[in-house]
Amino acid sequence: MIFINTNPISNMILSSGITAADFINGLDELPQNIILLNNDDQAANGYNSHSKFNLINGTGEIRTYLLRNPDQKKKFIDFDMEDSVNNLSPFEIAELLYLAHMGTPMGRPFSSKLNNHYIYLSQDNGTIRSYYRRFSDFNHVLEIAIKRNLRVTHNTLRVFLRPLAIKDIDRSILLDLITKANDGLFISFDSLRERSRTYHIPLRILRNPDQVSIILRTGKVDENTIYAGDLTYNLQTSKWHLKWQDQTVGV
Repeated sequence: MIFINTNPISNMILSSGITAADFINGLDELPQNIILLNNDDQAANGYNSHSKFNLINGTGEIRTYLLRNPDQKKKFIDFDMEDSVNNLSPFEIAELLYLAHMGTPMGRPFSSKLNNHYIYLSQDNGTIRSYYRRFSDFNHVLEIAIKRNLRVTHNTLRVFLRPLAIKDIDRSILLDLITKANDGLFISFDSLRERSRTYHIPLRILRNPDQVSIILRTGKVDENTIYAGDLTYNLQTSKWHLKWQDQTVGV
């Protein structure tokens, strides 16, 4: 399943079920340089003596780092040029250390010196906390993750058929999902139903956002969420559709 909790005010996405490969394939352009906030010297190909942070330079090397050891925690912030890292003040270096340790920025997530576009932070509970300078960059990342999960589910259900070629999701549907995810949204592929050659993927909203860590650890989604509607994909027409449940029914 995919879980997303979005905060467009801080440009933050808390997610589970969205992989580093989804992140890579969903971005129009990967960063050229990143600071390894978890100080991973085995993965680094550079070192900044001013800030004492390990670095990775080059999009190819960054791609390899993200795809290698998918279960390994990864924490990074991108930057334009190493001169910008050399110009960080002691307080700004301390802010990066706080970001690495606490998993959230002290202030704004985007540095005028580093000119970063992304922050990517693996959390202890298995989620990823990420920040996008252009919040709309997440649209395609989410789309890639949804299509991958549907393809995997389809292949599981229909072992002897050819792989499913899935059409793109309408931007309006992606925006609607992301907006609804302000309350914490589960896209439950494990509860997928097929009716009349249409896949119905249930959407569920958290009852209590503070319980997300427990829900993800125990897998008890249905008991702690409210059914909110279906995301559907018609296998004959290759059309996506989104239908929300009227939450006032029965109230």
